[in-house]
Amino acid sequence: MQDKLRALVRLAEIDALARHIDEQLSGIPNELEERRQAVAALEALVGGQRQQMDEAELLLASQQEALASRTDMLGRSRAKGAKARNMREAEASERELDAIRRTIREGEVEKERLEAMIASTGNILVEPLRELEEQKRALVEAEAGTADRLAALRLEGAEITKGREQYTATVPKAVYLRYERIRPKIHPAVVEVKDGVCMGCRIHVAPQLNIQILRGGDFYQCQQCQRFLYSRDAIL
Repeated sequence: MQDKLRALVRLAEIDALARHIDEQLSGIPNELEERRQAVAALEALVGGQRQQMDEAELLLASQQEALASRTDMLGRSRAKGAKARNMREAEASERELDAIRRTIREGEVEKERLEAMIASTGNILVEPLRELEEQKRALVEAEAGTADRLAALRLEGAEITKGREQYTATVPKAVYLRYERIRPKIHPAVVEVKDGVCMGCRIHVAPQLNIQILRGGDFYQCQQCQRFLYSRDAIL
């Protein structure tokens, strides 16, 4: 019986190590996907701010053209006013000049607002752009090493599980089937009993059950967590 108990314990140890490898195998792609999503989110943020700045620069260029046109208009209006033949024409020319000067002042205010917005957005973009470049570089490096890391883990997993069949063959079939039902839900599925305490759920086992476990005469399960229990002294 001790050989069968030892086989179950060894089987659980192998499966625990293999589980760790499996977690890494699934974790690496998940980590990469999280990195990609972070880069995409930052790109969207930067892209939105860049679009705002591009639109502001287009508006600024349009505003500068409009100001240049109004300045030319102002010059022409002044020349026209200089040729006024009477008071009425002179007053009309002055009203026209006032209207042009007002639109120029308003245009200058809008030009200054757009310039300030562009400068502010440019300053805001400095840190996100730096962060984006760093994240992109880290993502490229992570992707470049992923294939090698996954291959190495698969080799390690294959090495860990080598010979697992000899232990599954030693464990009674009914016990093995129970173990396989427990294993996906409870980890680890086989634990030691120390001082009458299940090392899985930390609950004291019944005294009579503890005596039987110490003798190592059969396969026993914790009444609380259903893990298989063993005493290290019983399987030495």
